[in-house]
Amino acid sequence: MSAIDRIRAIDPIFQLHWFIGITAGIVLMLIGVTGGLMSFQEDILEWINADQVAHFENDQRLSPPALIARYEAEHPGHAVSSLFWRQDRPYPVFLGYRTPETTGRRGERAMLDPTTAEPIGMLRGQWTFGLIRQLHQRLAAGATGKFIVGISTIALVLLSITGLWIRWKRRPRQGWRWLWPRALGGKLAGEWHAVLGLWALLAYLIASLTGLWWSFDWYRDGAKALFESETSAHVELAQATESVDIDRIWASIAPRLDDAKSVFIRLPREARDPVEVHYVPANAFHRFADDELFVHPSSGDILGEARFTDEATGNQLLASLYALHMGAFFGTPGVIVMMIASFAMPVFFVTGLLLYLRRRRMKRQVAATPSVHADAPPGADTLLVAYASQSGLAQRIATQTAAALQSAGRAVRMSGLNEIQPASLRDHRQALFVVSTHGEGDAPVAARAFDRRFCSATTPRLEELDYALLSLGDTDYADSYCAFGRRFDRALRERGARTLIAPIEVDKADATALADWHAALAGLFGTTNADLEPVFDRWRLSARSILNPDSLGEPTACLRLEPIEASATHWQAGDIVEIRPRQPQTTIDAWLQQHGIDGQAPVVHADRAQPLRSALADRHLPDDVAGVTDDVQTWFDGLAPLAARDYSIANIGDGAIELLVRLARHEYGTGLASGWLIERAEIGDTVDLRLRANPGFRGDAKTRQSPAIFIGNGTGMAGLRSHLLDRIDNGQHANWLLFGERQRAVDFYYGERLTARHHRGEIAHLDTAFSRDADDGRYVQQALAEHAARLRDWIDNGAFVFVCGSHDGMATGVTATLVEILGAETVEQLNDAGRIRMDVY
Repeated sequence: MSAIDRIRAIDPIFQLHWFIGITAGIVLMLIGVTGGLMSFQEDILEWINADQVAHFENDQRLSPPALIARYEAEHPGHAVSSLFWRQDRPYPVFLGYRTPETTGRRGERAMLDPTTAEPIGMLRGQWTFGLIRQLHQRLAAGATGKFIVGISTIALVLLSITGLWIRWKRRPRQGWRWLWPRALGGKLAGEWHAVLGLWALLAYLIASLTGLWWSFDWYRDGAKALFESETSAHVELAQATESVDIDRIWASIAPRLDDAKSVFIRLPREARDPVEVHYVPANAFHRFADDELFVHPSSGDILGEARFTDEATGNQLLASLYALHMGAFFGTPGVIVMMIASFAMPVFFVTGLLLYLRRRRMKRQVAATPSVHADAPPGADTLLVAYASQSGLAQRIATQTAAALQSAGRAVRMSGLNEIQPASLRDHRQALFVVSTHGEGDAPVAARAFDRRFCSATTPRLEELDYALLSLGDTDYADSYCAFGRRFDRALRERGARTLIAPIEVDKADATALADWHAALAGLFGTTNADLEPVFDRWRLSARSILNPDSLGEPTACLRLEPIEASATHWQAGDIVEIRPRQPQTTIDAWLQQHGIDGQAPVVHADRAQPLRSALADRHLPDDVAGVTDDVQTWFDGLAPLAARDYSIANIGDGAIELLVRLARHEYGTGLASGWLIERAEIGDTVDLRLRANPGFRGDAKTRQSPAIFIGNGTGMAGLRSHLLDRIDNGQHANWLLFGERQRAVDFYYGERLTARHHRGEIAHLDTAFSRDADDGRYVQQALAEHAARLRDWIDNGAFVFVCGSHDGMATGVTATLVEILGAETVEQLNDAGRIRMDVY
């Protein structure tokens, strides 16, 4: 496997991204909102205090010497230390002063009317903005708040970088499409979260990297060491002087300040310090790019100057940090952009939280096998319930069985056969086994190691074990029907185990046979003989399209189903839907006519009254109709429902389900389920459907972090596609797809989209085989054999193998090819480790 494939298999960056977002999100939201509010603070204050400040611009302003003289006359004992005023807008003068009682370096400050030198009270809104600034800088919590803000700012840097990485992994080399959401409907919030984050990425990086300057001394010292250069502009007086002649100073500097936007004068504190004058020229790069004059305190001579434009680039950068932080570095448009990005911070927190909760909800509500805590310790009083499941049905029945036994007060231990050592069966006196048969009489993949150790051996002896066995199979495979169940039953008997009841065999999840199982449990253990099967929900067929209209084979349809009334609408990649088919109305009418039954007789079905001819749509039509004339309702209630058909789900997410269904055709016509779904059902018709977890084909945390090989044919593309969409959506691109069908031109389902994903790097390798094409003629197992070296490399690097499609031909051929390339022992080890997962039919 290439280095790129290994990199793509890593997913901790996504985990880091959501963890930081959830933990630091509230603080970042507060910092963002307060920062946005401060973007146009001066304009807002000017607007809401227009009646107070309008005359600042219209009336004659006092010169600095006059203002200082008038202030000191009115306030004896106040020694003026600094002045700041704006000349580009009506603004109070901020005057710094010191008194004999003053402590600290900054001194005191007063806000003056620039036309009278009278102190003015706090402007409307000034206290509010002061609190907003405290919240922004320190959470209004002193040093502790400052530290939290600093850590959260670092978190914003990590969020920006990890978010960019995640976006790149999911949509590499797509250019402008990064800037626009790709999804509509359920995932729109997630796409906007990513797209808006990309739009605001630069703003967040600038704001956070500059904001850290005020948060941590180590960051500030590091920035200075990296960017700051020595400057020769600092001036020290040759001789000490105690006198400050503000008139001479002003006369000297006033010509320089005529067009300045703002001026700050700092009077000397020490005898050898000059007067420092900072001003922002009219043509300054931004409103914090100030030039500096050094003036002799007594003579007013200008001793030196430092222009912003003459500074080294590093010094200019450090002097511009605040302008960069608030966006003013780029003028008013930059301030607006930074303000919008700041106000968008709650959007990211809310959408990120919704995505997090959605993932949590999906994990809880996914079509999971109901869980029970059946972990009583082994012993004579503990009833063992063990299962061997390929598609999840046996596990679900075992779980229902364990729950019923617990409700009856029995101590229960439930386990998969793959988790049991044959010798441990001797620890129990009673056991219930629910097993399915897979392929040509094989045990389910996960239970094959147990099959080899137990059914092919003569030990252990189990004379003290009583057991009951429920064996699941499919009579369409007559030669291997319930073969593993029968083999397992024979091995139990040979070891001396005794049967509690005769083994029950279930054809295609037949409801009658399952009812016999539950009735037997009620007789043996006092369980409630209730219908424990999950109910079918009502869904609507919302769309249908034929994907291969000119194919040599039967039509294959893409179906879209939407919930009407559904208890669960979430699933995982690899899961299955069970759909209850409908009898053709012509078949029902012919049967009614044959037996002389009134099809308009009312019966109650699905909680509503309806004619018998409608209610029979999902029921077996028996040859024996005895009793129908005595009580139609009782007779109807005794009819067995049609067995549900299983279909692999072809998409991920929640809401609508997509299926790939091929029309089955036999000597009596079309398949009961496929014929209804493709030919007879109308768009908008109701479909009885329930979701079922498929543990033997699902992914998990380990598979999502590992490379994966997907092999299939025909409608097996459905199960493979759901895995690919899930992995790609989570940034996993170490995917190798091998797919086979008849003709590339018409039977390559989702071919254009899969090829596009391959070109974008979301599918590392895409290999196809089309058996009826003149220039191909291969099957998918032959395509796999052609890449034997790559297969060994991927397996050596921890790849999982997912196989979905037909059992006959494809699955058996793929298994044989795996054995030929990797060796039988390696394939057995991969099966035992759960690294080969199959969903075949």
